[in-house]
Amino acid sequence: MSAHGEGRVRFHATATSGAAPERVYDVLADVTTHLRWAGEEAPRKTFRLLTLEGPKGVGTVGTEFRSTGANGKEIFHDRSTVIEAVAPTAFAFETVSRLDRKHRRAWEARFVHRYELIPRGGGTLIDYTIGVWPINYIPYWLRPGMKQVTRTLVKALTRRHLANLATVAEANVPIPPDS
Repeated sequence: MSAHGEGRVRFHATATSGAAPERVYDVLADVTTHLRWAGEEAPRKTFRLLTLEGPKGVGTVGTEFRSTGANGKEIFHDRSTVIEAVAPTAFAFETVSRLDRKHRRAWEARFVHRYELIPRGGGTLIDYTIGVWPINYIPYWLRPGMKQVTRTLVKALTRRHLANLATVAEANVPIPPDS
């Protein structure tokens, strides 16, 4: 399998926020906040960020960060780079990931996470798309027969993470400046 070719899987989810796109963007583009809304406050301990190391403040193209995340009882180890940062409308990053598996060899994949922020009423529609390119093999949950089940589950869990992002943006708590 090629990182750029065959085997791509796409997931999509949306949420709305009462906060303006500028505010949602400021929270989203500070990658350190992801540990809060997609980690500490995630509804499932088995699908969330566990750690995140990156610079505070609004990320720009080229900003790099590292994270780990739970996938059931297995752990993702990620290296990410911001590839798009257009305030206040779009933010994207690419992740090279390794999933340590208990009963199989580690799975390697490339992910592209893209958030579009669309003004709606006095708030924002958060439109999230993630593309997944398996690198060394396709795990069972991305194979025909299981892919749709995985897509439904990931969409539901991702919506909850996006709802957390919306709540953090609505709280309008100042984000500490770059240290």
